[in-house]
Amino acid sequence: MANFIQCASYPGPGTAVVNIPATDSYSIEGTLTLNVDAGVASQGPGGGAGTGTGAAPQVPSQIIVTVNRNGSPILVTQPGDRGFCINSYGLTAGDVISFVTSSALAQDNIPNSLRLTLAVSQGPI
Repeated sequence: MANFIQCASYPGPGTAVVNIPATDSYSIEGTLTLNVDAGVASQGPGGGAGTGTGAAPQVPSQIIVTVNRNGSPILVTQPGDRGFCINSYGLTAGDVISFVTSSALAQDNIPNSLRLTLAVSQGPI
């Protein structure tokens, strides 16, 4: 039987789920791509992230990805990171891996403001 490999792309913010079919070591990779229109906002007059298009400094995305195994976090990225990799992580048949993209920044929470591309493969990279 061939090793399990799942590659998919998910619009976000939101949650993506992968069900693990067999007990083994897995590699998990993810890449975030921001929608050009939603990735930055102008800084507001009080220093916070505004929504205007004035000449104020741009505020970068603060998207984080939380990777959960059966509901418990195994990785939380830093705000604004554009990818992650977990190599040779031991998983059990029936484990559920969820990928939650979230942000406290308004422009990051627009529907389809980002795309999470995932690759989950049995065995090390």
